[in-house]
Parts: sequence; C-alpha cells; structure tokens
Amino acid sequence: MFASDVLKVLYAPHKMFKQITQNPKYWGPILVFVIFLAAQGGFYYALYSQTYYEQTYPDYRTGDALGTWTVNPALWTTAPAGVTKTNDYLDYLNSTIYGNSSLQFAVSTSTGMSLALSSINANCGASRYTNLSMRIKQADPQTVPTNVTLTLYSGSNSNSYQQDITSSFSNGSLIGEWNNLTFAVGPNATNWQTAGSPQWGSITGITLDFNYASNSTITLRIEGLFFRGIFESPITTDFGNFVIYVLQASIFQFLEEWIIFAALMFIIIKGLKGTVVWKPIFIATGFALLVNVVQALITIAAVPTLPKINYPVEVIVGVPGEAEAILNLVATQTATFSLVSGIIQLAFYVWTVALGAFIVRALLPEYSSMKCILVSAAGFIVTIIVINLLSALGI
Repeated sequence: MFASDVLKVLYAPHKMFKQITQNPKYWGPILVFVIFLAAQGGFYYALYSQTYYEQTYPDYRTGDALGTWTVNPALWTTAPAGVTKTNDYLDYLNSTIYGNSSLQFAVSTSTGMSLALSSINANCGASRYTNLSMRIKQADPQTVPTNVTLTLYSGSNSNSYQQDITSSFSNGSLIGEWNNLTFAVGPNATNWQTAGSPQWGSITGITLDFNYASNSTITLRIEGLFFRGIFESPITTDFGNFVIYVLQASIFQFLEEWIIFAALMFIIIKGLKGTVVWKPIFIATGFALLVNVVQALITIAAVPTLPKINYPVEVIVGVPGEAEAILNLVATQTATFSLVSGIIQLAFYVWTVALGAFIVRALLPEYSSMKCILVSAAGFIVTIIVINLLSALGI
C-alpha cells in the first residue's frame, strides 16, 4: 500500500477499509496524523493572522497583572503634606486582574490633592500605545471637584502633556462608585496642551491633580492604571509559543478523536456480541480521520470571511461583565464565519460517521447497513460529547 492509497479512503472507502482491516499497518494513520498537523497548522496560522490581542504597559501577563502600579504605595509621591498612602484590601475590583487591593490616598483637610507616579517608560509614539486607562473612586468629599488635571511628563517636569479631565468627574452620582476612565494618548490624540518639548515616545511620569471648592476630607482610590491600545497577532508577538500551542492543540485533537472513537465503536460492537479485534478498528479509524485534513483545508478557505478581530485586554484577562459584552460584539462580527464553519463542521461529522459505518461493514460484513450506521453514529456522537467535556475540564 503506497501513500497515494490513503486518498482512496475518501472516494473508495468500501474497498480501502476492507483492505486496511485485512492488513492493518500503523504507517497509514501516522501519515494521516502528520498531514493533519500540517493542515491544521495552516488553519491556525490563517485564523490568527486575522486575530489581534491587546498589549499593555505594564504587561498584563506579569506581576500583579493590570494593578502593578496600584499595589505599591512607594511608587507614588503626593501633595500636600499629610496625605496618607495605603492599600485598601476591602475595596477593590478583582484580585486576579488588578491585585488584591486598591491604592488609597487620603488627607483630612485640604482643598486639593496631587498624585504623582514616576519611574515609568511608556512609548506612546506612532504605532504604539494609544490610550491610558484607570479606575478611580472618589469616596470623599461628597461634592464633585472643581478641577481635575491629568499630566504626562516626558523626561523631566519641564516637558509635559496636560489635559483638563474635570468633565470625567462632574457627575455627582459617580461619587462612591468606581469610575472607569480611558484617555487617548499619542500623536493623534487631541485635547492635550504641551509644555516644553515632550515626546510621546517617552512618557516617564503621570500626575493627577484634584481641586475642590473648599477644605474637605479627600479620599481617593485608584486601580487598574495602564497604557493600552496596541493590537498584535500572537504570530508576531510570540511565534515560539504560538507554534507550541498549535502543536499541542492539533495533537490532542487528533489523538482524542482517534482513540475515543475507535474505543467506543469497539465497545459497542462487543456489546452487540460482535467479533472484533482492537488493532484493525483502531488503524481503520485513524485512516478515517483523513476527513479532518480536508475539513481544515476547506476552513482555511473560509477564513477570509472573517474581519480583523481585536480582543481588548478585558477579554484576555476576563474582566467580569465587560468581557462578556465585548465577546457578544465579536460574535456579531464573526457571525458569517461561524455560520460557514458550523455548516462545514456538520457536513464533516456526517462524513466521519459514514466512514465509520464502512469500517464496521469491513469488519463485520454480516451487519446490515443500518446497523453499521447506528454503531458508527453512536460511537461518534459520544466521542464529541466526551471531547467537549474534557475541553470544559481543561483536559
């Protein structure tokens, strides 16, 4: 049997499975396995060429995720004298995403407060970070500030970009609530006033200045402060890990379906008192998975129906509520591809069941066509259920 004979499984299954079950050799399924890895790798490459994940600074994958700058009071300097900096372990958003505390700044009597973060190095130049996000809660006073200013420094205090962000705090109903704020930064951002000669490619400090109409007790909490807005494909950002992921996913997909489908048909036939040997059914099932190669190739052709998909960091780290809303939008954008790939998947499920029926007929020619189909269908349906359960369990 030559390598070209493998293709006959697709257009002459009755003849080929009879030959395979009479002379089972492992080289055939191994060849199918290798071809599948190549085809599935091509599908993943095409898919992830259309898929982009947001990058952040600090990197959401290190340290305390998106709370790196708001879990350490020592990173901040404050004014006036008397401002206390503490970690609030009772009022924070999500410990796995932003750290297990928020950063609280409090002063007993003052008309204002200045909060400064230095020793950073954010590149907001062309094609780099385009937004600055933060979450701020004003616990006290119970009146809105008269003025709030955001300043980004570049190299020294004499070089800066400054923006009046008072309007973001003018809604009194937000007092005592976490205010989710995002401000555009970079060469294309508007509303910034410059002093000196700042460079968007080198942002080295951040200052927030709050001012109130009269002396007040001021208590502010900050969490989730980071730069964002770069979207990159994992193919370019981490090609090595991308290849490892593709290999792992493809290998487990093939082996799980091969072993479970063969085992279930073997068990069902045994339960029906049929005479069957493991090796022929196992090898024949491996040949049948050649249809997965064809499916991968056809799905590659369907990938162009996908628009460019950007996954914000809220989806990547799983911010409750926000991630679901974004994924619903993505589902709308990918509806055509999902429909096409779903139809393709269903068609190839039917084809796999048909090949499974040919395997049963080759092993047990005394079985009726309907009985062969039922054995194959039952085995394959349970296979899909088991694979989905294993996937849900992270296996």
